[in-house]
Amino acid sequence: MRASPLCRYDSFTSLRGNVASLFAPLKSPESVRREVHQYVCHVPWRYKSVPGQRGSWMRGTLSLVFGEARRRGSYTVARAAVEVALAQQQQQQLTIEPSWVKNALAACRTAEEMHEMETLLARHRRLVGGGVGEAGHQLTSATQRDDALLPQSLQDGEDGVGELRDTSLLAAGYSNVALATLRQKRDHVVAAPNASFSRYFVRQGLVEDEAELMELFKALRGRQPVGFRVLTSQMYGKVVEGLLYGRPGIEPLSWLPPMCGAFVMSDTPDIPHNILLSNRQLLRALANERLISFQSTSSMLPVLLLDPRPGESVLDLCASPGNKAALIVDYVTGLSSSTALSSESGCIVANDAIFSRGHALAQRLQGVSPNIAVTQIQGQHFPVQPIATGGVQYDKVLVDAPCSGEGRMHKDVMSWRMWHPLKAVEFFATQVALLRRAVELCAAGGCVVYSTCTLNPLENEAVVSTVLADGGVELVRPPRSMTANTGWHFSRGLPRWLVPSRAGGFLHTFAEAEAKGEKTTVELFPPDGNAKVQAALEACCLRVLPHRNGGAEGFFLAALRKVRHGSSARFLSPPPKVTVDGEAAAISGGQLVGDSILHACGVVRLSAGNMLLRRHLGGFFNDSATQMEAFLTKCGLCAAWRENRGLLLISESSWAHMKAISSTTAMPSLSSSSSAAALLEVGIVVIDAATGSLTESGAFHLRPYATSRVLPIPFSEMQWLLSHQVLKLSELQEDPKLVARRIVGSMTRVSEEAEAAQCQTPLQWVAHAFAVIGSREGNFIVSCLPPSAPTELHTDVNAAGLASLSIPVLLRRSSSGVELHLSLSQDARQRCLAVIGRALAHNRRTGATAAAAAALEQEHMQMGAQYDTSRTMGSAGLEGRPLTAQRQHRRLYLSTSFVPSTSSPPLHTVAATGPTIAPHNGNIGRGCANDGGNQTHLRPARCFEI
Repeated sequence: MRASPLCRYDSFTSLRGNVASLFAPLKSPESVRREVHQYVCHVPWRYKSVPGQRGSWMRGTLSLVFGEARRRGSYTVARAAVEVALAQQQQQQLTIEPSWVKNALAACRTAEEMHEMETLLARHRRLVGGGVGEAGHQLTSATQRDDALLPQSLQDGEDGVGELRDTSLLAAGYSNVALATLRQKRDHVVAAPNASFSRYFVRQGLVEDEAELMELFKALRGRQPVGFRVLTSQMYGKVVEGLLYGRPGIEPLSWLPPMCGAFVMSDTPDIPHNILLSNRQLLRALANERLISFQSTSSMLPVLLLDPRPGESVLDLCASPGNKAALIVDYVTGLSSSTALSSESGCIVANDAIFSRGHALAQRLQGVSPNIAVTQIQGQHFPVQPIATGGVQYDKVLVDAPCSGEGRMHKDVMSWRMWHPLKAVEFFATQVALLRRAVELCAAGGCVVYSTCTLNPLENEAVVSTVLADGGVELVRPPRSMTANTGWHFSRGLPRWLVPSRAGGFLHTFAEAEAKGEKTTVELFPPDGNAKVQAALEACCLRVLPHRNGGAEGFFLAALRKVRHGSSARFLSPPPKVTVDGEAAAISGGQLVGDSILHACGVVRLSAGNMLLRRHLGGFFNDSATQMEAFLTKCGLCAAWRENRGLLLISESSWAHMKAISSTTAMPSLSSSSSAAALLEVGIVVIDAATGSLTESGAFHLRPYATSRVLPIPFSEMQWLLSHQVLKLSELQEDPKLVARRIVGSMTRVSEEAEAAQCQTPLQWVAHAFAVIGSREGNFIVSCLPPSAPTELHTDVNAAGLASLSIPVLLRRSSSGVELHLSLSQDARQRCLAVIGRALAHNRRTGATAAAAAALEQEHMQMGAQYDTSRTMGSAGLEGRPLTAQRQHRRLYLSTSFVPSTSSPPLHTVAATGPTIAPHNGNIGRGCANDGGNQTHLRPARCFEI
């Protein structure tokens, strides 16, 4: 047997080893130094024979030690690592990297530690700053290019060690030098993939030759398209979409339906810098306000292939961070607007196994939709039970399995150096278990979409082929509308592939692996004896290669349909085991034993006649249990109360699926804290338990169906309410414009009869509001009153997309009258004001016409003509105190023309309307200061009307 050269690359996890033992407390500095030296210099036997591999191992180990020392703040370990690195450099075994110096300085926590570290580095200045060989020359030149940022303490002195003067300057100097050197070496460190990566991709047939491989490498290293999505199913979705459509530098994704709200920001050189900066600032602000979510364009494809429909139950088995689950919600909500089904009638379960990611997922999807449920269960052990025994199944299942992430290697520079062919085998067992469980959870005739962000066939075609061999499922061709009209250039699936060996070669068959003594599993190899499966893999699987799709992230997609025949025996039989690297990965089914996960989380269902439900929710349906029950039935919802959260609205489908999950689901785990299923989020909170007030999401979802307690008010009054958090309806009995004119100008109306009629007849919207309020108190929903005329430029609600605003308020009665108090939190209030401000500014820039502006000005003039200012105010009152010659130009006239005249008598002032007013002798006839002896008179025009 011919021996193959060793070329295995260990993963970052295996490289860590027992690094935690170096940071154990109660160790002397000498003991730490010995352990660090042994940890760094103890190279595995398979790397000792090759000097390059030995040096690479030591550099990787030192980088890990310095990084951990900086993260843990361990000066002792950092100092020991610096001494070991300097000793090895003296032996010409490796060169000092600037990142090590930066991490060593960052590990210091006190001034004494910083002083000692500076002394050590200064003592070995020549090795660190000057060095020997190419590395030292580059570092010195980098320092000189940065205007010699190294302080005097690191420069030549009489005794070789200078005085340390400024510790901050020292740290800044070394950091700047390190960054400059890293920038210089960036293109050279990863100028090409390692040999194993190149050989593996060419041999697998993913690329044709070395030239295409370099194109793929450059696309993986380059900048990715900035894709993002607007949460269109939320209250501000239409407003944010209006801000982005037609904006320079931002283009919608035409291959996705419009209800998905998908965009991409272009940062090509032809985009002006000011536009690019403006777009970045806007998107960053919208993302901070949770109005958009950044998502790669490739990761939107699985939802398009899944094609969820209203009323269907969908399971996202590996949902974190929640981008695909949110896209499913928007997708279903957009389709429901054109069908008779309600968007809340289905069920969308988002699951993730990791605690931290699960809680981030719950926060992301909180208050999104009543049909959302977020669980924390290991996907390969997600409970499944036959329907005959009370179990439930899903119409669509999405499995975005964890993978090696080759399609996203641009986000991690170390991934290029740590990649090795056997890395894919680490994920194979988990991926097979997830896909098998997804098939079990899927109903007959349903669809399962399997996707990864890797290009490796061992994590893609091999996984799909293994599940196809179980029977009961078949691959589905992607729709032609997705492959032909989307602009994507998909690559076909691979009908056969090679399996890497531990010796660095490739294995073609399982028999060859057994003959060579390789410890592997038969599922990793292609189904050479099954031509039908191979043809299906090639025709139905889709692969996104970045260099063929404009730099998009690498992705793999495959859709499977669960067939009716031949599936029952497979799913009722004992679960199989997949053996990889000698370890057994059992796939065991959960059992519906004990209490439901809903009861374990304190969720109790309320009937339509429940007093708690009628007290909090019945007011929005005229206190009628029949209307409220009709609303719940029409939307497919149920009401529930959750401890410490409040009143919930949950879809019936979500309730049924969560009820089928037992809180005592058996899940093998290394930690007992994650061995039980957890319900992190379900439905939406309508009434907050702590305050008893209506929530923002509750107001948005109740408003289209509520028959009472909805107050439409003008948009200007809504702005006042959001700004001041209180709106006094009793003070709005009269038009605020008329009240303001009387207060500011101390004027009276021309017609006393019209004044009396105005005092008796309030504004129409105020009268309607009082009619809606009646004698009620408590929670109300405030909405925008449609403008009565298109002349209101600043209140064109429909044009700005603000008609969907639904603001929860609390109505209270006091001695001053009826008051509306805002129920939004501070963050929600600021977000609402920010959205309104952006929408109005955008509307003024794009939607305001000259005709609307002229109509608004004409309306103001007509209202001003109803007052006769000359009846109550003379010329002196209009002009204030007597004007001097220096302030002559400040007279309140629309136009002032100087008519030189020495003999004509003073002219009278003619008012806009009304009788003639006697002129003020102290002002008229008084010349300007620079007129000399000539006296000029003003020919006044119409007075300016306040």
